[in-house]
Amino acid sequence: MSDSLREQLLSGWSGRAVAYPADRTVLQLFQECAAARPDRVAVVYGHDSLTYGELDQRSNTLAHELHERGVRRGEFLPLALESGLELPLAMIASMKIAAPFVPIDPAGPVERTTLMIETMGARVLVDAPGSSTGPESVTRISLDATRTPGTPAAPAVPPATLDDPIYGFYTSGSTGEPKCAVNIHRGLLNRFSYMTRALSSRSDEVVLQNSRPQFDSSLWQLLWPLTTGSMVVMPTRSGILDLPSTIDTIERYGVTMTDFVPSIFNTLVELLHAEPELVGRLRSLRRLLIGGEEMTAATVHAFRAMLPTVDTINTYGPTEASIGSVFHHVTEADGEVIPLGRPIDNTYLLILDSGLTLVRPGEIGELYIGGDCLGLGYLNDPERTKAAFVDNPFPEIPGNRLYRTGDLGFHSANGLVHFAGRRDNQVKIAGVRIELLDVEAAFLRLDDVTDAKVVASSDLDNRMLIAFVTTRATGTDASVLMAQVRDMLPATMLPRRIVILDQMPLTPNGKADRRALVALADSLTSQTVMAVPTDAADVVRAHWLELLPVAQLDPDDDFFESGGDSLTAQRLAIALEQRFNRPVSARDIFELPTLRAQIALLTEDERPRTMSATSDDVRRATVLPPDIPTVVAAEPAPLADVFLTGATGFVGAQLLYDLLDQTSATAYCLVRASDERSAHDRIVDNLLHYRLWRPELSGRIRAVPGDLGRPGLGLGLGVFDELAATIDTILHCGAMINLRRDYRAHAATNVSGTLDIIRLATANRTKSVHFISTLGVIDSGPSELGDPLEGAATGNPPTDGYGQSKWAAERLLDEAAARGLPVTVHRVGEVMPHSWHGVPSRRGLADLIVKACVNLRAWFRSPIVMDYTQVECISSAVIAAAVTGRVGYFHPVQYGLVSLDDLLAGFVEEYQLVELPYEQFRQRLVRAAEQPDQGDLARLLALLPAPDNDTDVAVKDGLSSLFSDAAAGRTGRRAAQLVRSEGLTWQPVGPDVFNRYVAYYRSAAGLAALKS
Repeated sequence: MSDSLREQLLSGWSGRAVAYPADRTVLQLFQECAAARPDRVAVVYGHDSLTYGELDQRSNTLAHELHERGVRRGEFLPLALESGLELPLAMIASMKIAAPFVPIDPAGPVERTTLMIETMGARVLVDAPGSSTGPESVTRISLDATRTPGTPAAPAVPPATLDDPIYGFYTSGSTGEPKCAVNIHRGLLNRFSYMTRALSSRSDEVVLQNSRPQFDSSLWQLLWPLTTGSMVVMPTRSGILDLPSTIDTIERYGVTMTDFVPSIFNTLVELLHAEPELVGRLRSLRRLLIGGEEMTAATVHAFRAMLPTVDTINTYGPTEASIGSVFHHVTEADGEVIPLGRPIDNTYLLILDSGLTLVRPGEIGELYIGGDCLGLGYLNDPERTKAAFVDNPFPEIPGNRLYRTGDLGFHSANGLVHFAGRRDNQVKIAGVRIELLDVEAAFLRLDDVTDAKVVASSDLDNRMLIAFVTTRATGTDASVLMAQVRDMLPATMLPRRIVILDQMPLTPNGKADRRALVALADSLTSQTVMAVPTDAADVVRAHWLELLPVAQLDPDDDFFESGGDSLTAQRLAIALEQRFNRPVSARDIFELPTLRAQIALLTEDERPRTMSATSDDVRRATVLPPDIPTVVAAEPAPLADVFLTGATGFVGAQLLYDLLDQTSATAYCLVRASDERSAHDRIVDNLLHYRLWRPELSGRIRAVPGDLGRPGLGLGLGVFDELAATIDTILHCGAMINLRRDYRAHAATNVSGTLDIIRLATANRTKSVHFISTLGVIDSGPSELGDPLEGAATGNPPTDGYGQSKWAAERLLDEAAARGLPVTVHRVGEVMPHSWHGVPSRRGLADLIVKACVNLRAWFRSPIVMDYTQVECISSAVIAAAVTGRVGYFHPVQYGLVSLDDLLAGFVEEYQLVELPYEQFRQRLVRAAEQPDQGDLARLLALLPAPDNDTDVAVKDGLSSLFSDAAAGRTGRRAAQLVRSEGLTWQPVGPDVFNRYVAYYRSAAGLAALKS
């Protein structure tokens, strides 16, 4: 290489030095803005906001508290927070005591999160009230940004220097363990200074925080605007897949700047193309940053044609080097390939061969980064740091180290850098960097798996992870493996599909042939039907094959069980709407997930209904097999060893707490998990969520990994026999509840699972069974036992899938009782929040309505009435029946009915909800629920009657029927007698109880629940 070319590569194309204010930190830039404009709004979150002065003062208060709890200069501080005012507040407070912060996911797998916190050596953790993240040994500070600040000045701590660490972010690691990339104040200051010089120095920018806090791109969105006097908007509904909501937010606040990862940006452009009227709502945008993975040129140019005044910028850079190191402003001249661009000021990018020698323009080499944005390496991991951060052999480049990115690229003739793939087993999907070996390590921890290889399909527009595994036994269920790894990996790292192979394809030297696996993955995701289908069925099938990792389809295949997710559901809806020129929403895909139903939706005049089982189908499942013996019930004895299902649910958590609190029994809890530790962690997490956890009770909890939906409860034969010989009582509370799915979807868990419970109850020695059922299984007429209130179910099964499955399970228990098994059935109606702490069920229908109203900031008057029974009332009745040996049927239901209008009154006042006519409310709900990340809204929408072409009477009848099972006045005579005889006290339902429900959603934990 000639000296002139070397000089051009090193001094011209690799980067340049530009002066910036290196006498201050990002914190000091913020404080200068706060001093100059204390009354200007700094951060907005929903209907709450903080001015610069409030943010500065409240961060002082938190900094004092952190310092008093023992956080010292240089100690790493984990922030287990989701989006909300607490997040920037905690970041600024940590900077004020020179403690580097590390955002972590409060909802991540417990084992992985605990490892992260232990790696940091953290003694203190900042989280939201009611959170359960991390080990018990850490000191928790539950942060509420709305509390009154107490201390006007930050503690007297020596300020951080530019070379001190400022933050860390965990990334995927090839050893199966996450690694924390640590960056310094100088790097973030240089990145922000460049953005101010090159993009905007205005103080009126409005930046949308469009990334999750666990990704480093969130940093510039949260903190850079606060160094220029601008405003940050934090969306109240987390998740960048909520595209119409994102568009709403951009229009409402006049957002001028944000970013997207290319996969989400591509879907946004599809949405804008399908609904051109949305384009004008983005007119406030000035700049749009796109980064995290390779950009699709055609999509960017299509966006620029729609919004030519928006400066669209391609960004590139690893977490190890202060967010982003290379920028490129897209122009028409870029054509079909968008370059990464040029390094930002004071940052240097070199393209080197394996010998760390510069490659010529046009030649592919590995990208190395140096300069001021370079981080320190990986926290407490010198080996991986040494491998990734190498000595700098070029005296022309400032600094003594370079970061080896693993990315390949080349210089074009004009000096722009272009991306050319990866060197190793690392991929990016939806902007998330994933180490494939990390995902493989999770599979290899499973008992059934002998080998695992994970690859990414090649399609940039629909890229997905696919896992190929070999197993010890034939017949292994891929869905079971998926459920097990789901407890070990964050959602962003879960494969879309698991393929079980007889053996791995091998290269001639005996290694796994990853190229062959990628080809197989691509074949699973490719379109295999005619190129230009014309028949409607072929069109829908073609779109499925384009989006899903499958090669063949049957009419009754389920979109989501075939590998679809929320993003692909939205893409499918857009594609079908364009092709058939009729409205199709993501909600339609969720409601009608089968191929047959979607074809019918597009070809038939009447909307298809989900296929449901007939009464005969359900009745056939209620015949007790001959292997269930006739037994002799033992005399009632004190509860000693109790088997509990559903401990990770709402009622189950309360049952577990009351069982341990009111008796001396040991609880054996069946939990879907890969091992006892994971099962135990799920139990504890659930108790913490419902504010029921007491560490002293832990010694009497025995976690039992298993699955109600698998044969034999998912237990090995030895475990089943051991339990059968140990336990004396069964509290069967576990169930699948999905108001959108049919009987067949519920049958394995709710019917077959109950049959295996009966087998457990009759094996070795007879156990009493207490079964939690639903009032929906009976009608209001007389029963077979002559008791109009509490007797065996009679007549036909209900019409909904969940009710049918519970009806069938009851009939099996009826037969078992006829063979001598002591059976008690507790039918519940609407199970509502605890009287005192107000935490609701995550999936209750009433709470779906409450959350929808709060999220939509609107409500509607309705004829809805329902029973309202607090969860602790139901649990106390069940435990009392178990302790006293009662059998038969009980309806633990509060007297009287509650109007939904009365229940909502407190929320209307708290959140200033706007009253809308039902039709307008539902239209607003439709718009919000169409988005993939709004599962709760979609579930509610599937249940609410549509006003279109319906009379007012029909709508009122439809609304009234939502709670018809619970609102039929079936107060339990026997349950009431049990409550009186045992001296139980049930708090009357009224304003005090409702107000505690409202108060929960005022807490940080409640606010997080509203966003989920």
